[in-house]
Amino acid sequence: MNGQIDLLTLYNQDKEAFRQIISGSEMWDIALARRNQLLKTHLSEVSKLARQFGSKFGLEEFLSVAGYLHDYGKASPEWLEYLIKKLMSEDAPIVPHSIHGAKYAFAKTKSFPFIGEILGNIILSHHGKLYDNISPEGETLLNDNLSTESDFEVQKEIPVNVNLIYNEFTDILNVDKNADIRFNLSMLIKLVYSCLVDADRLNTSGVGNGVVYSPILPEWDNLILKLEEKLTQLQAKEQSEMSVLRKIVSDNCKVAGLREIGIYKLEIITGGGKTFASLRFALEHARHHKLDRIIYVIPYLSIISQTAKEIRTALDLDENMVLEHHSSFLPDDEQYYKLHTDRWDTTIIITTQVQFLESLFSAKGSDLRKFHNMANSVLIFDEAQSLPIKCIHLFNSAMNFINKICKSTILLCTATQPPFESALRKLAFSDYPSLTEYMEPPKRYEIRNELKASGYTYPELAEFVLKKHQKSTLVILNTKKAVKLLYKELYRRKVPVFHLSNNMCSAHLENEIEKIVKCLDDEKPVLCISSQLIEAGVDISFECVIRDLAGLDSIFQAAGRCNRHGKSKIGNVFVINIRDEDLGRLPDIKKGAMITRRLFNEDKIYDIDLYYKHYFYTQQKEMDYNIDGGSIYDLLSSNKQGQGAYLKRKDKQGKKPPEIWSAIRSAADEFYVIDKGRIDVIVHYGESTELLEKYNTVKNIEGKRKILKNLSGYSISLYRYQLDLLKKNGAIDNQNYKDLTVLKNNFYDKTIGLNF
Repeated sequence: MNGQIDLLTLYNQDKEAFRQIISGSEMWDIALARRNQLLKTHLSEVSKLARQFGSKFGLEEFLSVAGYLHDYGKASPEWLEYLIKKLMSEDAPIVPHSIHGAKYAFAKTKSFPFIGEILGNIILSHHGKLYDNISPEGETLLNDNLSTESDFEVQKEIPVNVNLIYNEFTDILNVDKNADIRFNLSMLIKLVYSCLVDADRLNTSGVGNGVVYSPILPEWDNLILKLEEKLTQLQAKEQSEMSVLRKIVSDNCKVAGLREIGIYKLEIITGGGKTFASLRFALEHARHHKLDRIIYVIPYLSIISQTAKEIRTALDLDENMVLEHHSSFLPDDEQYYKLHTDRWDTTIIITTQVQFLESLFSAKGSDLRKFHNMANSVLIFDEAQSLPIKCIHLFNSAMNFINKICKSTILLCTATQPPFESALRKLAFSDYPSLTEYMEPPKRYEIRNELKASGYTYPELAEFVLKKHQKSTLVILNTKKAVKLLYKELYRRKVPVFHLSNNMCSAHLENEIEKIVKCLDDEKPVLCISSQLIEAGVDISFECVIRDLAGLDSIFQAAGRCNRHGKSKIGNVFVINIRDEDLGRLPDIKKGAMITRRLFNEDKIYDIDLYYKHYFYTQQKEMDYNIDGGSIYDLLSSNKQGQGAYLKRKDKQGKKPPEIWSAIRSAADEFYVIDKGRIDVIVHYGESTELLEKYNTVKNIEGKRKILKNLSGYSISLYRYQLDLLKKNGAIDNQNYKDLTVLKNNFYDKTIGLNF
């Protein structure tokens, strides 16, 4: 008896004989992992694949054992009967299986308990989320489960070389002697968990559908050749002071590609050819060190598709070779897209800052599955200054881990490089970290202080804008409310003006930006009022820029839209302040604005290094990602909160605490890059009305899901309180779209977006 068909037939014909067979000595040979796959085959194949993944960072033996034990509990009569019942479409209570392999691993590694805790955690969690070792409340659910006696009858002894595994962990944790070893241990748990989850799911997906795992082998030589051809064409077309600077920077980046694996920065002025310069470095570096992939991390959805298009065009690549991983991307092949966004195993990946960080600091298998594919890679962070201040220490420590342990190179790109190396938890830049020497850029603009003691009212600001308005003027304000109010003030004066803010859906924004670009290209007058979304990534140039007071980095970013290509002699960047501006929900902007005002008073407005020195000094306490009772950094390190709670619990008195203290699951539950609790609301714009009608008529789930994908470009993100206010005022259509959150047509303006 050795296969599914025999067991199904026997179960159907003689249930008593079936139970005798599965309870006998042949159990190990007949046990099934799932339909059409023997358990021993699955365990062996997952073990080999996990070992292969672990070889990138020296944990082959550990992951080989983890792979073999992850489904070990399926070698039981209870599991096999449950599986057969499910295959026969019978009701059956779920039979847990992961706990048995986890307990077995924990018992086999008592000489080094921390190894057992790690093995037990990743095995027990491989279908869900990693456990806390000690929760913030002092609970030790993981160890409590692992240390209880198992009622599982061992079918086959699995050798566990604990000493070899201990040496593997000792070697890897000693790679970076300057690191916080407990934080690195938390990241290491995530890393091995990633390997196990990916190996298991790859093997599972290959059963029954002919899919066999085969890594994508990058053709770096060919890609480099294509990029060099593209750059030669571009340089032949353009001959200006800026184009000369771009070529020098790009050439320096190419040479820098031969440097060692490390952490580097590319400080380059806006319009300096950052995308192609960083790509040139990454391709040369990947070829030189035989790396697997290039991962671009971009802060804003508004520029991610643009970047992807530029790279695809330059390298002559199709969609499958340049993977976009973000919420608004619509793939042609959804199955292919799902697999590769889960795994990140294509040649070039372009994703958002939110996607990257929330995957890295998650505890879910579905999120962390891709983590091990960040190893042996080049990671490029565009607009690095946009990283939220609360995430700085987590980011720095994680990047040090990915560099030292995962043997990947990190590149930070920005026109205004924050001093990550001066934080309390430093980013460990390589020696001589800059890819290119600083070059004095052509002077394209002057920053002018137009601040008023009392600030500008909106009528006063409208007058100021009209007074300074030249052929093309861009006004950037801190809040969506301010953008809307100034727009209305100018509109009342019958002044033609464009409006850009995140109160508009992405399709609407794209259309408006296209109109602005065309007007500028045709040399028609343009006046645009925008929120900060236009400060990065949009290749657009105005003769005059007016910027609401903010951090100096934001003002420099805004200045990057002024005389961007150096076609005018000197542009003007006027800094103003709005009276009684409400920045309560924007504390980082508020603090940055205070420091910028100080620099204005000291006549040091161009000193970005001094700005960051003040900014980082005043914000050090915020960089651990503070939460009630502590910080996320601490939860992933010493977990003082959990330790203290553990010592106070009566049920823990006299018991030895776990060897590992981290609270990975609790940290994940608290971590978010942007404000938690935002809700996407679909608006009536462009094709959305037609799509919504189709959604109501389509009955099958797959059809509805595809329509929802297409609707993603027609939604705006709101806080919960904003949505509640809209509901209170009858702005949400509950009648026509019962399972969707849809804004009524009259609450969305075709110019300014959300009109409420």
